[in-house]
Amino acid sequence: MSNKQTVSFESLSKQYLGEINITMGVLEDIAAKAASEIDGVLSSSQKKEAGKFLRIQGSGVNAKMRQIEDRITIDINVRIAYGKTVPIIAAAIQERVKEQILYMTDLVVSQVNVHVQAIDTEPQTQIGSSVEHKENELEIGE
Repeated sequence: MSNKQTVSFESLSKQYLGEINITMGVLEDIAAKAASEIDGVLSSSQKKEAGKFLRIQGSGVNAKMRQIEDRITIDINVRIAYGKTVPIIAAAIQERVKEQILYMTDLVVSQVNVHVQAIDTEPQTQIGSSVEHKENELEIGE
């Protein structure tokens, strides 16, 4: 569901051709996609659980944008893979989000606040399948 509010900005063209507006939802989508491309980012806890229940596919990174006057702030909720350095990943998310929004919309983001919701360890299905595999090897070898 995209936010109906829009962000207006000046055209780079010297010739006035009309007004350009981008919805906040588009900026949130750009931010979520940019954050999900960082190595070690898995997904946000809320969207992952809701996605399972509603059978929704996607990156699972949750981004929310606010605009106060000319300042744009983005809050991003993510899950980080176990063993990754959280401050390095958070800084990479901040840089990547600012860079992509500037590149795609020519808008400057004032702040990117990264909220690490959880640290994910190895999924249970992989652990369970490796145990079953070892049990099968023991049965075959006897």
